[in-house]
Amino acid sequence: MTRPQALLASSAGSSRFTETIIGIMKASEGKKRPPKPIRLVSHPLAKAVKTAGTAHIYTDTADWKEMHDLLVAAEEPDRIDLFGEIDGNTTNQPLVVKVLGRFLGGDESDNVVAWIKRLKAEKPDLTIEEAVVLIYTIINGRLGLEVVDYYSAGRTWQISLELHTSLAPDPKASNLIGWCLNRAVPNSFVKVAFTPDHPHSFLIARDLENQGIPVNFTTTFSARQVVAAALLANPHRTNVFLGRLSQGLGSELLGEQVVLETQRQITALRATRGVRTLNMLASVRRWQTMPLTAGCDVYTVPYPVLKEFLTQKEMGPDSIRNRVQEDYSGRLAVSDEVKQKVGLERIEKLYQVEPEFIEFLTKLSGSKEYATIDGDGLRKRFDEAGYGDFFYAPTESEWKELRKGKLPDLDSPMTRKLPLDTLYTLLAFGDFINFQERMDESIREPIRHLFA
Repeated sequence: MTRPQALLASSAGSSRFTETIIGIMKASEGKKRPPKPIRLVSHPLAKAVKTAGTAHIYTDTADWKEMHDLLVAAEEPDRIDLFGEIDGNTTNQPLVVKVLGRFLGGDESDNVVAWIKRLKAEKPDLTIEEAVVLIYTIINGRLGLEVVDYYSAGRTWQISLELHTSLAPDPKASNLIGWCLNRAVPNSFVKVAFTPDHPHSFLIARDLENQGIPVNFTTTFSARQVVAAALLANPHRTNVFLGRLSQGLGSELLGEQVVLETQRQITALRATRGVRTLNMLASVRRWQTMPLTAGCDVYTVPYPVLKEFLTQKEMGPDSIRNRVQEDYSGRLAVSDEVKQKVGLERIEKLYQVEPEFIEFLTKLSGSKEYATIDGDGLRKRFDEAGYGDFFYAPTESEWKELRKGKLPDLDSPMTRKLPLDTLYTLLAFGDFINFQERMDESIREPIRHLFA
């Protein structure tokens, strides 16, 4: 990954440059407004999940056609009926790559070439790597505005927009890009990925939140990671990628067990520590997850899975009730092979949080030191407290292995030596980098001549 350091060095103090970035994003504002009045209607199954205690149901998609198919209940001659319970969406690199093509050509007065010409006029020393980061950011902003324009009628639509993966090593550039996205897209969350090799990801999220920029802290896989995010950064949203947990360790209910314990921990922290964080269930692979975990704060569900839930006939609304106090730990059905290769105790740690860990985080986040701490200092404090395995910086050869797939290789030395949540997070971020780099190459092609 190329670090866009110069992006900050010559741009952070330039209001004209940042306003140009925001202006290019906002040029699409108003172009996707619904052609008819919107009426919000209720879907019985989605309503039952919210009645059980869930605050929000989002869908994982950046595809306009998928969104329309999912949300439009009916289209009448004089109005469009939308399901009101679904009130947001999330994007990431694998989702944006599916719609990238429509932004790379198009109107010569408003395409990627035109955008970069405008930005180079403000910053003549702009590099192609910086330009790629900015184009990805602008595309995210435009996707956000299109959705908000159409679906916010009659309610608040919330959308999560992810930072370019190359920004992970650079807190200042992350802050700049997060600020631009927030300014451009109403009711947006900036997605900040947890990066075990860059502990300052917590500080990026904290600093954005302190500026009033809502954060969705992502690529988290365990109750302890979510608790750490809530106490160190207090983001509006955190995630547990539950489907990957279940699939990778061959246990149908493992992901559900992790998210339910995470929910109980977050609910307690909101009551006792004053955090704002809502627990979001991500990587939902099957529709049954929703009734099995109903009452958790937020769901973000891939389009096909959410569509299946809304159209299935196996379970009616009357069968859906609050499941937050359910304990599936006795029903995980982990195979003997997985137990032998991974160890049941290590799997159980995905949904366990030591009281001492919470006290450590509370004391650290409330200290004077924490206001000025950097990533190295944060890693040191974790080491001193006995939680050094929370972070890990892979070697170059380990990164090559990690980027082969997003699920753990149970025979890999890394699977044996790393905590499972740390391993899963590294795998997830490596997968996002793979998608990001493929997108970046597609973005470079039409603008390459501008940097010859």
